[in-house]
Amino acid sequence: MFRFIRSISFTVQVMIPILGLILFVIAWFLPGNLQPGNIYGNGFFYQPADGWLYPLWTGMSRLPLWAQMIPSCLIMVLTAWLLVRTDMKNLLMGSRSYAIAFVFLLLVTSNGHFFLFHPALLAGYFMILSYRFLLDLYKEETGYSIVFAMGFSWGVAILLYPPFCFLIPAILIGLLLMVTTNWRHWLVSLMGIVVPALLVAVFWFLMGDLNYEIVTFFSWFKLRHTIFPVFISKEPFIAAWFGLILIWIVIASWKYRNPKIQSRQLFQANFLLFLSILLMTVFLETVSVEVLWLLIIPVSYLMTFWALKVGKGWMRDLFFFSLLLFFFFFRIRSLI
Repeated sequence: MFRFIRSISFTVQVMIPILGLILFVIAWFLPGNLQPGNIYGNGFFYQPADGWLYPLWTGMSRLPLWAQMIPSCLIMVLTAWLLVRTDMKNLLMGSRSYAIAFVFLLLVTSNGHFFLFHPALLAGYFMILSYRFLLDLYKEETGYSIVFAMGFSWGVAILLYPPFCFLIPAILIGLLLMVTTNWRHWLVSLMGIVVPALLVAVFWFLMGDLNYEIVTFFSWFKLRHTIFPVFISKEPFIAAWFGLILIWIVIASWKYRNPKIQSRQLFQANFLLFLSILLMTVFLETVSVEVLWLLIIPVSYLMTFWALKVGKGWMRDLFFFSLLLFFFFFRIRSLI
């Protein structure tokens, strides 16, 4: 299997959307507990019962299951394709391949709770887009249009998923790690962040909803008073899945070696992003299982590099087999 997905043939390119579609079709026939709710989307997603995204949220929850799954499937495939294009352009893995798309698809679907739409899915897409701009900036440090585009992507991600604010410091440190910055970089990136917020604020002001939407925005930042996140205490199998991912991260990080300076710097930036997402999950009550979508993005880079470089084929096969096992387990556990 791995020899197939690491190639750059046209057949492998076509298989990216086909695999995504197959996995979502299986989830549609075996929906598990994909039942939309009022507070936690499919029992686990959080969405404040106010704000500009809530009507979309409640409207989608009334649609048939397949109609709710189509946006998630589309975002997943587009995100996988963006990961591939970013990797191919910068050779982050040291060689050209489409492996990162398949690793991302299997990581996402193995969780079992990303088949219904949540704004965090779109925020994750814009996070990867900002990474792509950051890698472009690595080659052209005076490209202030790139800096603005990167900040704009952050601003859009924050509007879609307000807890994304927690990740901005890690991304800024990533900017410091990969680029020799000056005051113009910070000013232009700040302008990029502010512009989408300003445009939306003007719209809200004209509609007479500005104060209401500001209160809703800050309602996302309620501190947690429990030891474990609700989605883990409600669904221990997610904790088992997360434990499996942590085990594979430790294995992949052991004796990590990448001769490419850009890739090592990106690894450091990804590690900081990974820790920031964990801290966000610990501290914010409103963060739920959707945050694992953001967590999977830095994990995909690390696990793909490991899968391409590991000499023991059985370990690589075990990694993919464990993800497929969790995928089918999440699908059939409601039938047991």
